[in-house]
Amino acid sequence: MTDLHNVQTMRAPDALLPEAARRYLAHTAQGRPIREIAREAGCHASTVLRQVRKLETLRDDPIVDRALSDHVVRNTASDHAKLRMDDLTDALRLLCQHRAMLLYRPDLAHPAIVKTVGEGDMVVLGAIDLDLAAALILRNWITQEGGTSVQRYRVTEEGRGALPRLVAARDVRAVRQFGNGPSGNKEIGPDRRSRDRSLSTGPGFESPLSALARRRGPDGRPFLPTEFVAAGDRLHEDYAIAGFDSTDLLGWECSDALHNLYDRATAIPDPRKGEAFTRTLDAIRDLGPGLSEVVLRCCCLREGLEATEKRLGWSARSGKVVLRIALQRLTLFYARRRGQDGLLIG
Repeated sequence: MTDLHNVQTMRAPDALLPEAARRYLAHTAQGRPIREIAREAGCHASTVLRQVRKLETLRDDPIVDRALSDHVVRNTASDHAKLRMDDLTDALRLLCQHRAMLLYRPDLAHPAIVKTVGEGDMVVLGAIDLDLAAALILRNWITQEGGTSVQRYRVTEEGRGALPRLVAARDVRAVRQFGNGPSGNKEIGPDRRSRDRSLSTGPGFESPLSALARRRGPDGRPFLPTEFVAAGDRLHEDYAIAGFDSTDLLGWECSDALHNLYDRATAIPDPRKGEAFTRTLDAIRDLGPGLSEVVLRCCCLREGLEATEKRLGWSARSGKVVLRIALQRLTLFYARRRGQDGLLIG
């Protein structure tokens, strides 16, 4: 059984809420004029007005209404905000499990995440606070499924697509913290490499590559050979160690667009991080703009294939074919690098 952190007295709702909800609270809780909020946000007043009206309708949901009723917009310490986002990631991870749902009853302090097993038995996976549950609803990561005295919520496709990005962001923070530890050891050994890779795994989360690797082609062979999966995992490892922002390598169209990133690599004082940074750039440049996009999203950002297909405007089920081609080329890239400097995949 996986336990989540239960509610403590200190809460930080605006570390979790989407921008539209913050604007709503600024208007309703602080009494700030809509035009003032719009000027500060750099958008039209009608945009803020629509967001306020939409949030008013969402307050029909008991979790949203109860969570927002006594909150005001306030600044939150960055470390605490990161912890709250980690709690949100843990909650979403559990909700993405098969047959999992969130249950809430107004007379209870905390919503519970449960999972149906066997012939209808329920196992409690954890309890979360109202701020977390409200954030999941307001971000459209879970949706109400029904219920009278007990409200039921299940994860949405948007929520499943968000989980890989949240996990990738946490991976990067964890790697940065681990790399700046007191030991200062920069050697990449088997234990260190295994620990880095384990940052993106855990109960309830599955890499898109793992799911494809279990599929079989018409000839009975795995759709993704083990060396393809190893190449994708190695890219994810380098990407996490290097500490790229989620948008750094997306959307480039020519190699000149990567020059600034190569300049950044030369200025990184940590040799291990600098090597991972350069190695990732070399792999992305070798793949080219099209193939690198799908590899980055599925391997590094852990975005699901369906979400990637929609984002890139591809037809359904075409992503797995493009991803396989990209991983084949990535495997050849690492094979060449192995011959050049002894770098091993995995």
